[in-house]
Amino acid sequence: MAISLVRRSPSKITTLVTILGLIVFLPFLFYGVYQTVTLITRAVGYPANIVVDASVTLESIRTDFYHAFAQGGEEAEDMIGPVFDETKALEPKIIRLDHIYDHYDVVSGGTGNPTFNFSKLDTAIETITKLGAIPLLSLSYMPASIAKDSVIINPPNDWNDWAKVVQRTIEHYSGKSEKNLNGVWYEVWNEPDLDQFGKWKIGGDKNYLTLYQYAAIGAKNAGNVNSFYLGGPSTTGLYKNWITALANSGYRVDFFSWHTYLSDPRRFLTDQQNFSNWLLPYPQHASKPSMITEFGFTGAKNNLYSTTYAAAHTASVIRQLISGGPKYLFSFEIKDGPGQEAGNGWGVIAHQNYGKTKKPRYHVYSFIDEMAGKRLQLNGEGSWVTGFATLNNGIYRLLLVNFDANGTHTETVPITFKNLPAGSYTYTERSLFGKTSETTVTSDGKLLQKNVILPVQSIVIIKLTRK
Repeated sequence: MAISLVRRSPSKITTLVTILGLIVFLPFLFYGVYQTVTLITRAVGYPANIVVDASVTLESIRTDFYHAFAQGGEEAEDMIGPVFDETKALEPKIIRLDHIYDHYDVVSGGTGNPTFNFSKLDTAIETITKLGAIPLLSLSYMPASIAKDSVIINPPNDWNDWAKVVQRTIEHYSGKSEKNLNGVWYEVWNEPDLDQFGKWKIGGDKNYLTLYQYAAIGAKNAGNVNSFYLGGPSTTGLYKNWITALANSGYRVDFFSWHTYLSDPRRFLTDQQNFSNWLLPYPQHASKPSMITEFGFTGAKNNLYSTTYAAAHTASVIRQLISGGPKYLFSFEIKDGPGQEAGNGWGVIAHQNYGKTKKPRYHVYSFIDEMAGKRLQLNGEGSWVTGFATLNNGIYRLLLVNFDANGTHTETVPITFKNLPAGSYTYTERSLFGKTSETTVTSDGKLLQKNVILPVQSIVIIKLTRK
């Protein structure tokens, strides 16, 4: 009996330890499996299976909101003038300039006595208006002659001087007795949260709300002016505390703006939805326009800006914002700065010293313009392939974009047009960076199905024209 008990005791203990171990560690095991599956799913994603209902028309889409461009201050002169013809072909509706005070020598004179000379900035603004575009002026940075320690990212020695600078800027360009421009947009600062542009905050010694307050005072004091718009905060991303603080400030706010540099196009739509939700407690601002006044896949200079990667990213972002998006989506930027012969600049056009080459992204805007019309109901977008469909003058169109942030994914996409009127159609498949093919197809009035091969970073428009 004693021997038997000795032999059986370890077995009981082992079993008990095993059971206790399972109780303790099983949840971790399940969690680990879940995390692994989640990571694999995210990495692998899911393919598209596009279904367009030709019988369900939705809203008319806007094809103007993405014809907006920002030009950075990489040269202290009119950067757009040397690429005027190339920019004109982009059909810009609005063009944004920053660095207007430190690059264009607008303000001189000391604290309490600022003086103004807009002649150099006038040249850049006249280029914009000759292009048929509206200017958006980023009111940046603090003129050195009135800034603390003469540092352009500092507050002014006297806030009334900043108000006067803004007042005179608005009077000069929007004034009926001066440049007499109508509908100019004035944006208070550029990326105020960024260290290199001042590291302003909501509150504290460098309070953006104070900067905005005196800009609003200047705007209010501007006399004999046409209609104009004042807004901000033009932060490096969409931040709730900045948006709600400005909404709650009581100052004049005609629009809200931010920048977005993200490789995931879906985040742009999420931001737009968040922005709308955040303003719900502020009904006086709920209908105010939003502006993404700079966007790209990264804020750093990158050789991919000269490839189809940037083009596909742009098209994919436009698709996300095609319905219920911002007033304007500003591509950054129009032209590379000097010294970027390696092709790593942000521009859609290379600097004139390097041939004014039109990069792949340059061609996206006019390509998508073909999609004008009433949007059709579309389902079945995937992890990489997204798109939208329209009907215009009896012609059905489908835009498909295959954007892969990792740059490897090719996909064969099944597409189905259902409830397409019976008959014979010319089926045209046109790739922005590839071939155009055309064939005849027949709809039985129920389903028309095709397969489309989409290489990585490709953009295609499929057109169905009734014969």
